[in-house]
Amino acid sequence: MNVPRFFVCVGVGVVWLLLAAPPMFESLHGAYTGVHLVTTPALITRPRVRVDRSSPAYRAGLRTGDVLGCMSPRDALLILGGGDAAYRPGTTLSACAIRDGSTISVHFQARPGPPVYNGYPSYLFSALRIVVALVFVLIGIMLVLAKPSLMTWLLYAYCVANTPGYAAEVNASALAPWQYLIVQGLPTVGDFMAVWLLLLFALVVPEATPPRGWRRTAFYAFGVLAVGDLIWVVFEQFASGVVINTSAIDYPVDEMFTGITVLVVIARLATMRREERARFTWAAFAIVFGVIANDLRNVLSGSPTTTMWANVAAYSTVVMPLTLMYAILRRHVIDVRFVLGRGVVFGIVTTLIVAIIGLVDWATSAYLSQVRVALAIDAAVTIALGIALHRSYGWVERAVDALLFRRTHSAESYLRRVARTLPRAEDLSEIDAVLAADPCEKLELTMSAVFRKHGAGYALKAAMNWNAPEAFEIPGRHDLVRFLATERTRLAIADLRSCVRTEFREAGALPVVAIPILRGGELFAFALYGLHQDGTQLDPDELEVLEYLCSAAAQAYMAVQLRRYEQAPAVRPAMESL
Repeated sequence: MNVPRFFVCVGVGVVWLLLAAPPMFESLHGAYTGVHLVTTPALITRPRVRVDRSSPAYRAGLRTGDVLGCMSPRDALLILGGGDAAYRPGTTLSACAIRDGSTISVHFQARPGPPVYNGYPSYLFSALRIVVALVFVLIGIMLVLAKPSLMTWLLYAYCVANTPGYAAEVNASALAPWQYLIVQGLPTVGDFMAVWLLLLFALVVPEATPPRGWRRTAFYAFGVLAVGDLIWVVFEQFASGVVINTSAIDYPVDEMFTGITVLVVIARLATMRREERARFTWAAFAIVFGVIANDLRNVLSGSPTTTMWANVAAYSTVVMPLTLMYAILRRHVIDVRFVLGRGVVFGIVTTLIVAIIGLVDWATSAYLSQVRVALAIDAAVTIALGIALHRSYGWVERAVDALLFRRTHSAESYLRRVARTLPRAEDLSEIDAVLAADPCEKLELTMSAVFRKHGAGYALKAAMNWNAPEAFEIPGRHDLVRFLATERTRLAIADLRSCVRTEFREAGALPVVAIPILRGGELFAFALYGLHQDGTQLDPDELEVLEYLCSAAAQAYMAVQLRRYEQAPAVRPAMESL
């Protein structure tokens, strides 16, 4: 694991969550200044205002018709936004008014107004949203640490940008101006960039490198547009000397991006191979549902008459991260089962160590006054705990596999049991059938085939979901045979020449791994296995089980041949009969 990458991923995720989470549980009041912005249909205008009599702004010297300036972004939001921003009593607001060619400086304090709606219907929903965001960010961190690539970095960036930040944007105006720029600026930029990141991720997934063909062109084109949109958002948020009609451009642009994302996902589904489409479907649903729900929430939240539907849209935004996590973990959009399982195991073991040692330290400090006795108990418990956790690591690993990956764990357990029964087989063909049928069915593979030595080559003895003729034979001088006989370990088909892959593809589904079956150091047989039916690769645990099964088959082949030799009638040599 790369240490700088670890600190960058964890640091950015923690900072973002710390910015977003606390404001979701705050209820602050707005600011009543008495200033009302005079709206116009123009895209960019100077902030001309109308001022209520006897208001704080009126007593400070502001009048109707003044054009405001000299405001920090925070003060501009509080003075012109009023009830839409949080206000801390006693905060001084500063501005200057341009009137009849002269400039007048004003400083005043607003009156607290009604409570500000932070965008979340209840604390329960806020807690749910934070929990989902936390798990989402943790998965993004784990993917980047385990398999750093363009795809996983885009997903991680989206996981962070998708962290709820509306409450932070609203309540940040209660902070000092320089704090406002940080706390309000980062979530705002992240919220606008989330759609772009999801669009770019939809173009790349499931490949680790930049896409090819029309997707490459679209990726770079949308990347340039994303940078342009980011520049516009920064200008829009921090340009305090002008007023930008955001509804005239932001909502149409959001709807356009939503439509583009949906079209890209549909195009991806239409151009994918069948096995890729099977595992991308859930991710496609999550992406489409997420961008539509986000668009509806933005549009509906702008009108008081649609509050109920805005809340429904807000609740539905939780569905997208959950669905995308399901697609990643269960449908293997990204192959992370092995990495995730090990990460959870290490997390559980580390948590147990910290918790137990902390509990013992507290108990010894609280109830034992003699330092030497306390240190001795701490040392003894630490040593015993290390031994116990070392022994329990395998149990924790199996428990995690059983809970998170129940079906695969059950299949691996079954194949290990089958391997132990193979020495009782009565015929070689019975072993061939088990090697081909059981892994293909239990692990849901696209194909399997078993080749056994026949003369100078290796003949096909059993197969599943493979259309090769029964007389299909691989010569002894074939690249695959030479590698297996020499290296005596499993071999990835992708490591061989492209002509070998073409040869196997003509027989149906393409195998991805070959596992040798040795007898006395000689290559007696070998098994070929394909991908999962959902298009995902075999993980290290599954490959280990298949190797264990083939190793048991090697012993079973020898046992069958040994019984045949023992049961065969004795043939007396010709010289003995003379």
